[in-house]
Amino acid sequence: MKDSLSISDASSATGLSQKQLRDYEAKGFISDPIKIRCGSIQYRRYSPKHIKSIKVFKNYVDQGYTLPVSSQKAFEDQGKGVE
Repeated sequence: MKDSLSISDASSATGLSQKQLRDYEAKGFISDPIKIRCGSIQYRRYSPKHIKSIKVFKNYVDQGYTLPVSSQKAFEDQGKGVE
């Protein structure tokens, strides 16, 4: 987990708020982060791959695509190795 980021750091790295990250994850627009359980608390950890994928998704949203289309395009780009 050395290279992973907390949700706070992921928010800073991607330009999305923590609430947006949670919401987009819940709705399936971005992939689920790694979840670490510590007692009754669950922490989200974002790998460099997650961060890259979220940045691609956000780029499409910023271009004016809808959330579902942005998600699909980001997924397709990931399959093609586009960063």
